[in-house]
Amino acid sequence: MYIVIAGGGEIGSQIAKALHTQHDLVVVDTNPEAKERLGGLDVQVVIGSVTDPEILREAKVDLCNTFIATTNWDEVNLIACMLAKGLGARETLCFVGKQSYVDILTDPRTVEILGTRIDQVFWPQRSLAKEIVEVIRIPGAVDTEVLAGGRLRFVEYQVREGGPYIGKQLALLDWPPGSLLAGILREGRFIAATDPEFASLALEAEDRIFFMTTPQGFDAIQACFAPRERVRRVMVVGGGNVGYMVTKELLKHRLEVTIIDHNPDRCAWLAEHLPGALVLEGDGTDLELLESEGLDHVDVMVAVTENDEKNLLVSLLAKQVGVAKVVTRVNRGENRRLFEHVGIDIPLTPRAAAVREVVDWIAPDNVDHLALIEDQVELLEFELPPDFRETPFEQLSLPKGAIAVALERGTRVYLRSPMLAVTGGDKLLVLTDRQVADEVLAQVR
Repeated sequence: MYIVIAGGGEIGSQIAKALHTQHDLVVVDTNPEAKERLGGLDVQVVIGSVTDPEILREAKVDLCNTFIATTNWDEVNLIACMLAKGLGARETLCFVGKQSYVDILTDPRTVEILGTRIDQVFWPQRSLAKEIVEVIRIPGAVDTEVLAGGRLRFVEYQVREGGPYIGKQLALLDWPPGSLLAGILREGRFIAATDPEFASLALEAEDRIFFMTTPQGFDAIQACFAPRERVRRVMVVGGGNVGYMVTKELLKHRLEVTIIDHNPDRCAWLAEHLPGALVLEGDGTDLELLESEGLDHVDVMVAVTENDEKNLLVSLLAKQVGVAKVVTRVNRGENRRLFEHVGIDIPLTPRAAAVREVVDWIAPDNVDHLALIEDQVELLEFELPPDFRETPFEQLSLPKGAIAVALERGTRVYLRSPMLAVTGGDKLLVLTDRQVADEVLAQVR
């Protein structure tokens, strides 16, 4: 596919990094430094305004299959998409930050209002809120994905210092029926369970460990990693869109939620629209306020202001008091490593969540991108072509750093097994290091 990305900032760069090996990409940006920033990728960079028709013509927007507007300004993205559509772009994808634009662009009357159609709207804040809720609802887990209509679940845990699995050799560990250990992520390197060195490894603190499970297997594996944990009380600092959406969803699951914001007008609005929550006006970094509202009895702290420094301070205060799980919004992607380094449990970026949605949108019809971990490990689903020759799981020719973990066949799902073979029409789930994802694609098509 030929894809034009308007904006070479954080979102645009992440999308380009994810797509450049599989598609022809052009990135348009006003900053000449974009060429240096994207220099390691197989992309063409055009310097100029994304709202300048001549610049868009230079980028050959009229020939592109997909135009993606990713700048930090909603109005610029909207105008760029309208121009691209007018110049002949087949489809337009638009990133927005304000809910008012989401409402307008998803209204069926948009074509009448704008005179053109935006094909898909991506709202990073909504993507982040959904991800936070999923993480909160699974005690002990760092990340989780429900797959195959609820018949499979992919779950990630972090090995903690002093935990029961520290120093245990992977080959000697026995996991419950209905669960499959797929691999670990250690110091930025993914090691699949089928890699030669995997069995001899002993688990270390901070290792990320990945499982594919059935519903019954998920309950059993949860008992291994969070045997006595249950989430009842959540404190949310930051009453913006993300905080509001997270609180609203948690209330549906009958959790006790306290939400704190410094703006009195926003607090009044939150109190009106979140009748089941305790809404407090105040500074979320005020330890006296947090302690007076029962911070030491909270199961999960969620820091989702638009200020990374404030989110970091809130999270460190919560960790100091002993909150079991801390979920933190990281607005600037480059800060994520810092947050992890100082011990923040689950730092999440709104942009990363939305980028995953874009990658899945652009994927071929027979490929779904189900999950992306740390921009390094990807869970893919392939629908095998009808003429794919029946092959046992153990004989699938996948590169080192990739493992076939499960398959869907009609309404049935199966975890990887030496006795099981895949065949044409099956949907095959593969967990892979992103560096070998293209090789995996080539081998299963």
